[in-house]
Amino acid sequence: MKKRIMLLIIVVLVGAGGFFFWHSNQKTTIEVPSIDEGVKNMMTSKPEDFLLTFGRSNEEIQNRRSLLKTFIQQKLMKDGNIITNYLPNEEQQNVATGHDLLSESAGLYLLDLAAKDTKGRFDVFYKRTVDTFYDGTQFSYRVTDKGVKYDVNASLDDLRIFRALIIAKANFDTTDYDEDIQDFTEKFIQHSTNDGLLIDFYDVKNDEKSQEISLFYLDYRTLSYLYQLHDIDAKYLQYQVNIAKNGYISDEFPLYHQRYSYKSEKYLDGDNINIIESLLTIRYLAEIGEADPNSLEFVKEHVAKGTLFNAYDLNGNPVDKNQSAASYAIAALIGYFTNDDELYTQALSVLENFQTMDATNVLYGGIGDPLTKEVYSFNNLMALLAYGL
Repeated sequence: MKKRIMLLIIVVLVGAGGFFFWHSNQKTTIEVPSIDEGVKNMMTSKPEDFLLTFGRSNEEIQNRRSLLKTFIQQKLMKDGNIITNYLPNEEQQNVATGHDLLSESAGLYLLDLAAKDTKGRFDVFYKRTVDTFYDGTQFSYRVTDKGVKYDVNASLDDLRIFRALIIAKANFDTTDYDEDIQDFTEKFIQHSTNDGLLIDFYDVKNDEKSQEISLFYLDYRTLSYLYQLHDIDAKYLQYQVNIAKNGYISDEFPLYHQRYSYKSEKYLDGDNINIIESLLTIRYLAEIGEADPNSLEFVKEHVAKGTLFNAYDLNGNPVDKNQSAASYAIAALIGYFTNDDELYTQALSVLENFQTMDATNVLYGGIGDPLTKEVYSFNNLMALLAYGL
């Protein structure tokens, strides 16, 4: 009798375990009304589709780009990595400052090297990036100036690194990066998505996933490559395109909410709308032909007037009238992806005003405050990409 009871218990436990294993490996069921033709066409595993066409910038811009790249290499490099700020900051804060390192900076610089430089220089910086940021599972979003890796990634930063590898594969006509692309992205899909839907971050120490996605993290082109590589249906990509498009605030204020909660199915914002975040959302939508015309008109109007302020309330009133070079660099990229040469040219015209062109200043060629010497790597790297088109 006892044997029969024990056998029954074992059968139940095995059955329950099998059920939970089966259940835990099921994809989240999502429904989309239809898959746009643009999304279907974007589902490609061709690395050459990531190559950009150059030649929009003139000789003066190319000279500025050369000075900027020299500044980055000479003043923002430390031990082969790009530091967050030119000036050191000894205080530990919640955001990266001073000579902390960000995978964001590494990814942006890799994008430039992959598209505009040599394979040798790309490989050197790429190896340094892996050695510095990769923890065996993902790229830590931040490493302190003491070499301590943070336990979380930022999924957009990882996607930038993957895109750089894909561009390098195509531009240098090589299979050297295939194994890394396969390995890194397989782990990325496992940890930085919820059943294929991109999330903000994964905490490797606590094995915890974010339940939200920042709209400006949604790089659809790179996601489409990963989905093709790992056999994920196009409807997952369409679902995320819809998330971003439905995050449009209003025709009166045609920017975008910051984040979307998969759990509550609601859009979330901080106290204000950050212009760079909304511009990045528009930039990735523009790349796939899905940017709202009102958003594009907003960008074009404010670039022409030089009024892309850093932050707005939800009614569209500026609450921080400071401006960032990165905003105009991203606006230039939007101009590129929408084939709007006027927007591209106007954005670069404003961007030039942020660059230090006094050869006697220590910031010569760089983008920062020539008086306080306050310099942010993000501004410089985004400008480098914009100047390079």
